Amino acid sequence: MTTTATRKRRPTAPRGGAPAPADALAEQVHYSPEEVYEQCLLPIKPRTLRDKASARQIPHSRAGGRISFTLRHLREIAALYEVRPIGETKPAA
Repeated sequence: MTTTATRKRRPTAPRGGAPAPADALAEQVHYSPEEVYEQCLLPIKPRTLRDKASARQIPHSRAGGRISFTLRHLREIAALYEVRPIGETKPAA
C-alpha cells in the first residue's frame, strides 16, 4: 500500500480581467478622513480632507451624512496632486 502526496493548488486570478472578489470588496470599503491619514493612504491631514470635501474640491462620498473615501476616490485625489516634469507639460496657446 503506497500513499501519494497531493499537490496543493495555488490560487489563480480570475480570467477575463475581472477583479478578484477580495479586490472588488476592497474597492467598496469607505475610509474616514482619520483612517486615510492613520493608514498612510494619503499624506493629507484629516482636517484638510474634510475641508476640501465640504467645499467639493475633492471626490468623496457622503453616505449617511458622513464624509468618507473609497480607494477610487483616493486614487483620484492623488492624481490631483501629481506634478509632471516640465518637458511633459503642454505649452500655453
